[in-house]
Amino acid sequence: MKYQVTQPDFHLSPYTGLTKKHWLDICQFLLDGIFTHVDSFNSPIILQRSEYDISYPRPNGPLWRTAAERFEGLARSFLIAAPFLHNCPDTKVNGWSLRDYYKNLILTSVTPGHPNYLMSLEEIRKSDDYHDPAYQHTCECASLVIGLNMCKEVIWDTFTPNQKQLVVDYISQFGHSRTSHHNWRLFNMLILAFLHQHGYPANKDIMRDHASCILSYYAGDGWYRDGHLFDYYCPWAFHVYGPLWNEWYGYEEEPYIAKKIEEYSNKLIETYPAFFDKNSHVTMWGRSSIYRSAASAPLAANFLLKNPTADPGLSRRILSGSLLQFITKEECFVNQVPSLGFYGTFPALIQSYSCAASPFWIANSFLCLTLEDNHPFWSEQENNGIWETSDNQTVSATVLNGPGIVLYNHLETGSTEFSAGKVLMQQDNPNLQGYARLSFHSMFPWEAWSKKHPAQAMQYSLCFPETGKTYFPNILLYGGVRNGVLYRKEYFRFTSTFQDQCCIDLAEIPLSNGILRVDRLRIHDRPYNLYLGHYGISHKENDCLIEQHSFENSSVITAVSSEKALAMVSYTGADCLEFTTHENLNPESRHSTLLYLKQQRSEYYTYQEYYVITALLHKNEGISFSNDELSPIKEISFSDFENMGGYGPVTIVLKDDSKFVVDFEGLEGQLMV
Repeated sequence: MKYQVTQPDFHLSPYTGLTKKHWLDICQFLLDGIFTHVDSFNSPIILQRSEYDISYPRPNGPLWRTAAERFEGLARSFLIAAPFLHNCPDTKVNGWSLRDYYKNLILTSVTPGHPNYLMSLEEIRKSDDYHDPAYQHTCECASLVIGLNMCKEVIWDTFTPNQKQLVVDYISQFGHSRTSHHNWRLFNMLILAFLHQHGYPANKDIMRDHASCILSYYAGDGWYRDGHLFDYYCPWAFHVYGPLWNEWYGYEEEPYIAKKIEEYSNKLIETYPAFFDKNSHVTMWGRSSIYRSAASAPLAANFLLKNPTADPGLSRRILSGSLLQFITKEECFVNQVPSLGFYGTFPALIQSYSCAASPFWIANSFLCLTLEDNHPFWSEQENNGIWETSDNQTVSATVLNGPGIVLYNHLETGSTEFSAGKVLMQQDNPNLQGYARLSFHSMFPWEAWSKKHPAQAMQYSLCFPETGKTYFPNILLYGGVRNGVLYRKEYFRFTSTFQDQCCIDLAEIPLSNGILRVDRLRIHDRPYNLYLGHYGISHKENDCLIEQHSFENSSVITAVSSEKALAMVSYTGADCLEFTTHENLNPESRHSTLLYLKQQRSEYYTYQEYYVITALLHKNEGISFSNDELSPIKEISFSDFENMGGYGPVTIVLKDDSKFVVDFEGLEGQLMV
């Protein structure tokens, strides 16, 4: 199963060929897959599962989790059906009127005593041994009211007063109840806003407390800190639900807060397109990447504001391109619906709060279908932003000090790479692998941690032979950009103090086809083995050529598949360059290869090389690197007589004669998390 574009319009949409009609066709395509799991007109949407170890519901789990699975099936599929019904109210799926099916399912789901009933808040609390403050139902209630407003004339307006009251009584209990102290406050805000908008009681004090808390998360550059993290939850939650709340409630009732939400959305839009590569592809990053193209949704939601600033042609190009990134790939679909993964099923991405219907949050981007046919979003010609206006640049860098993210648009290779700071998690947190990477790449998605080999993709790992234990950094601190150099710092096994902890001072310089790492080691424990991994390169079995080269000032290892290529160029700090092969660690394919360097140290307090200087290069085609491409550095100059880098700045001269000075002096006073 995959979507195929028919009759593309390359005049209006020269990059994707997609028009509003194609987006509606995609709704039909996705709903056809969903409804292969619906046995009868009165049946709920329960999707066939392909994973049972992590996702819910689990054996012996609470009864409310089974109800939540059905609620996700209803609410998240409704985010596709609702905008479709807004445009095509008489459509049919599986031979049934789509309108009548959802009208019936919504009403039976909130009717006590009916087999489809989703349980009340009181019933959920009684069945929950853990007494959570908030439940999945709150999230799904928000999706439900978004859908009801998107197709208001088709479903909500056709309910009788008694039927409306049934829905209101059900969602109100969750809207007015406890919630989690992060983006979930927006769910409560939307539920309350829906109630207010339609003339039902909604506590304004509760609303104001939620909204003021949301503003307090703002970090700058258009980014909110979601609880303690920066990830796609900022754009696909704060910058989608915020504009909706403004429309429904904020502009009228809370003008100051609404103005701030609009201001922050427009600030995000200034730089957010840089997160997408030349093909408008999403980079796999953070938890819940199973929502995939939902990352593009704020570019549609911005047009709901009174004073939007998004570029319509660029926004549609990104929304369409990121959607096609996934739905045109057969491996994305399992049992006729998007899998729990990024492309195919990928356990490292699955959360305990994921169920088979969770990936349908991709429908956040379908908000664009509520924009009228003559809206500039649909009528203006697609453009590709910086990718078609680069003015002979090779790399465009975007610095976002608020979230501590630096983006590199590699204009020659068409890829986007970004490096994130401000990351802190417990060492054993399974989400760590989605955040604690030195950088993320649109064409080389991160691999799961290997349990068989100490080297890990795009990160340092530290192994102590005496104990056999290997550690990954679990905190990355952001030090900002000075004179074209990004500074960060990372600690291994951080708990509550930096004292006695091994760490690395990180510096990086963007190259036309990668990143130059100039990292200073501060590892006092001995003996140790240190590893630095490149990105993993996916490939078919036996379809990866490994070659090693030596130059006057560097050693090189390359990996070339039929579609991509990677190179690791080591200047200082590596005892050897090696590779290892993986199975089932890469989200793109079963087989992958990881290039890495290794350094071994055994004696305390020896004046040896302090820097690991490495160029991590990429190609988006399966051809070998030229010697010129493998030689980005012309000269390296240290400050100490021994040329070990024990103290003082390091001067790097690239082959184009551009000069960078890496100087960690004062970094300790600039670090942020």
